[in-house]
Amino acid sequence: MKRLRRRLFLHFSLQFISLAVAIIILFFFILFIAVIWITKDESKYNYYQTKIESISMNTGNSMKEITMLDGWDKDFAGDGIWVQIINHKGEVIESGNVPEAIPNQYSEHDLHKMQETNELQGYSLCFYLETLYEEPYLFILGYEDEARKLLQQIVAEYGKEGMVPKAHLKQVEDKLLSVDGLIKIYDANENLVQSFGSPLDLDEELPLDVFVRKMAPDIYSMKTAIVKDPQTQALWVLYTPNENKQEIKFDSLKDIIIAFAASGVIVLVITIIISFWNGFRYGNPLFIFTSWLSRMGTGKYNEVLTDKEKKLIFRKNGKVRLKYRLYAEVFQAFYAMAEKLDASTKEREQLEKTREEWMTGISHDLRTPLTTMQGYGTLLESGQYDWSKQELEDIGKTIGEKSAYMLSLIEDFSLSFRLKNNASLVDFQLIEVNQLLSSIVSKFKEDMTLADYQLSFLPLNHSLSLQIAKRWFERMIDNLLYNAIIHNPPGTSIKIIIEEDSQNGQLMIMVKDNGIGMDEETRKNLFNRYYRGTNTDERVEGSGLGMSIAMQIAGVHNGEIIVDSEINKGTLVTVSIPLPQHNKQSDI
Repeated sequence: MKRLRRRLFLHFSLQFISLAVAIIILFFFILFIAVIWITKDESKYNYYQTKIESISMNTGNSMKEITMLDGWDKDFAGDGIWVQIINHKGEVIESGNVPEAIPNQYSEHDLHKMQETNELQGYSLCFYLETLYEEPYLFILGYEDEARKLLQQIVAEYGKEGMVPKAHLKQVEDKLLSVDGLIKIYDANENLVQSFGSPLDLDEELPLDVFVRKMAPDIYSMKTAIVKDPQTQALWVLYTPNENKQEIKFDSLKDIIIAFAASGVIVLVITIIISFWNGFRYGNPLFIFTSWLSRMGTGKYNEVLTDKEKKLIFRKNGKVRLKYRLYAEVFQAFYAMAEKLDASTKEREQLEKTREEWMTGISHDLRTPLTTMQGYGTLLESGQYDWSKQELEDIGKTIGEKSAYMLSLIEDFSLSFRLKNNASLVDFQLIEVNQLLSSIVSKFKEDMTLADYQLSFLPLNHSLSLQIAKRWFERMIDNLLYNAIIHNPPGTSIKIIIEEDSQNGQLMIMVKDNGIGMDEETRKNLFNRYYRGTNTDERVEGSGLGMSIAMQIAGVHNGEIIVDSEINKGTLVTVSIPLPQHNKQSDI
């Protein structure tokens, strides 16, 4: 799950970082478009002023002094303009397409005159003061104003005492006809003294239009060129059609508001799209998980995903689809959990069944001897019979045998529980195997009640010591030998054989008999508790738990028990325990 946690962290971090970067890029892109849009819109009102401001932005990365980028003046000749950049001292530090007659040094007086007349050597001028750097820089843009040149020529050639003589009116009107122009002449008292040229429909202008024309000349239908006669103080005004006239549709503030409003709408739409996308991407898996948890609550552990959900999540080749790949480990964990829960349910059912079998077996095992003991007790208590000494001894012997059987049965229950639940620590000791097995077999050989059985022992041909829990190991061998005795008739031959399988690293302890054997069903269930019903007429030690306990003790020694049997041919029980180099003691 650490891998999933890291992937989720990286996934969501990268997603939100990408979203933030995308929004920032979008913001600057829209801002850039807005600036271009506003600049283009401004250029409709005053082309040359917008042009010089645009040139001022074509600078390098220095924050101390102005540096122009390469090729900043490449289009000046085609536009019919020239540009100079002047520092605080009046020196020209950069220039582009400047005529030879234009100076490269300006005095304070020169700049005053240029600022007042907006003219230099017949060129009309536009100015832009850049104050971003440590010292200010002045951008000067010059261009030829044909209407102004024509007016200056007419004033110089035909102006007499502030008017055009009648003898020259025809010639002047012919010149004006070529530009569709109209001249009006005002005397020093602002009285219109003469008007001639093409008849034009002039807009009525208000006093403030003088400043508006200067700031946005291209919004008017007529362009004006003005020359003042220094001798008579007469004001000559030439009107010509303005082919670049534009209507003012939006002011700058409105343009900025619209640009940012559009940015906000676009960002909002993108955010909503991403929100819906995230909702479907992360909501669908959560809905599937919720459905599975709901099914799990009803105990349907084997149904992790429905067929519809499987088609939704997995491709035909079994791989998880891309949109669900983020949760691949979660689906795997769900399947693992479902398997464990299903196995746990089956195990619980099996435990319940086993518990019922145990209760049935315990009731059966304890009821039979108790019934016998209760019967004898009732007879003795009644006083109705005169018992002989021999009869009393027989009754006492029977009660003792049944009591011993019940005690052995309880001990077997206790031992089985301890082995099952690892409730006690095992005391391992280094013990020589031949000696241990020899002592166990001798105990059986010396039992006179087993004289009808032929027991033999075939030890290893060399000494071998193992780490063994002696008391439990003896109990395991005892159970196997008793099992071979009580289930076979007298005269049965029982052999205890020890062999060493060096190739597989195992010590083999075999209990082999030539008795009645067992069928396959009995062999398969031999180690299940209470598979065989207990009969109290058998020997006292026959509790029905012997083989189960033997298997558990073998497990404590990291070993196992294998049973091979055939009806009427006998049984071979093999205890396989790892040799010293392979053996690892179990901690219980």
